[in-house]
Amino acid sequence: MKKYLGVISFALIILIICFFAGTIIQVIDPGVTIFRVVMICGIIISFTFSFLSEKGLWRKLALGLSIFVGLVYFMAVELMRIIFQGNGF
Repeated sequence: MKKYLGVISFALIILIICFFAGTIIQVIDPGVTIFRVVMICGIIISFTFSFLSEKGLWRKLALGLSIFVGLVYFMAVELMRIIFQGNGF
């Protein structure tokens, strides 16, 4: 099972990217709470699976992509939410 965790993690993070893109271009319209839960849980699960997988190409690819998507999500969504909520939006 440990052998396939990297591939599963990579597939999961691709699905999270598609969910994010679908929400941005308004193909799907989840509520704010659903969006945040899916994004945060997906990023955490993908990061955990990639961290626990055996060393190799899939681990490097999934771990790097998980970290990148996590940072972009945090900066683009969570920090902007904090900034705009604090200014009366």
